[in-house]
Amino acid sequence: MEKYHIGQEILKEVKAKFPSVAAFARELCKSSSATYEIFGKTSLDTDLLLKISQLLERDFFREFSEKCLNGEVAVEDKDMTENHINCLLPEDELHVFTYDKHEMVLEEYFLLPRKKPLVAFCGWKDREEEIKLTCVIGENIFGKGMVRSLRVDSNNLADLEAQIPILTSIPQKAFVILYRGRGLDNGYDYVILLTEKLLAASGKHVVLICSNRNWVSITNDKVVYSSNVEPTFDTWKERIFACVLDNCENDFVYNRELYYAIKGCGYIDAIRNCLGFFYPDAIDEEKVKQLIAEAKEKLSTFKDTIIKEDEERERHLISSLVVRPEDKKFERYMSKDSVSIWIDISKATGTILNWQGSLPSRILCDDPWYSDAPM
Repeated sequence: MEKYHIGQEILKEVKAKFPSVAAFARELCKSSSATYEIFGKTSLDTDLLLKISQLLERDFFREFSEKCLNGEVAVEDKDMTENHINCLLPEDELHVFTYDKHEMVLEEYFLLPRKKPLVAFCGWKDREEEIKLTCVIGENIFGKGMVRSLRVDSNNLADLEAQIPILTSIPQKAFVILYRGRGLDNGYDYVILLTEKLLAASGKHVVLICSNRNWVSITNDKVVYSSNVEPTFDTWKERIFACVLDNCENDFVYNRELYYAIKGCGYIDAIRNCLGFFYPDAIDEEKVKQLIAEAKEKLSTFKDTIIKEDEERERHLISSLVVRPEDKKFERYMSKDSVSIWIDISKATGTILNWQGSLPSRILCDDPWYSDAPM
């Protein structure tokens, strides 16, 4: 069983209740770097823990005491600490961050020791805004004028490479590079290699901002998903940190999940496969709950809405996305049940009682609970 790490528990709560670590640090009257050190601690002094408990409205004193008495508290370990803090930028996964989380992930990269460049994919229209935001965050940490911004395209990558010896000698502590090209075949490989060389030569933080353009289209009556992001991540994931900074419309998440739903491999399809089409005692209820929790965490388009209830149960409409008007053309390629499903849950026990498409729901269609169910 994983040991209780109080610093990581505090970080989870900060992520849930504050727009950024910097915002929490201001309330705590500490610098951002000092606040990140807290997230790596397995124990804290009582005054600090009291203030954190009050700010986050969570009784960490009680939790920590109970875990201590049960011998479940983690022991301080440098490697473990770095892994715990580095929860926003895991090395083996492509994370997508909603618009309100951009500041937090960029802060994390600048505040912690890095041995790899960060490749941040953002919307084509949002690139200038993101480079400005990244530079501001960097200067808040390193000081005014201590972040150097660069703009390059496929025509001047050789010039960037020639400048690396000079860039390593200047006093700035971080570089933010905006690349205006598109995809692996138009320079992503080359520019990522150059950011890697720049980091290795200078020992400084390097952020590369690229377009995250992804889209779903129809070619020869087949649905096709196109993206700059996943091929780049698959190629470079061992040598970079990578993330998607999605826009406020959640376009990246929406397009990817729309394609998965069309292909029958989206979150709703996975949930439905675990439920099956028979009786509740035949389902993998634990897996269903895990999938719903995962979808809630990873899909910014996810919704869980109670659409009906009585004294015993609630009907939840689980949806991975709502198909946009401009994408209605894709509906003929997908099942009508591929983006949503209703599930009846017991109020007393939390167990699944029934679901859309089960045998009882089809047989008992004259039952008031089923006759007006969304189908």
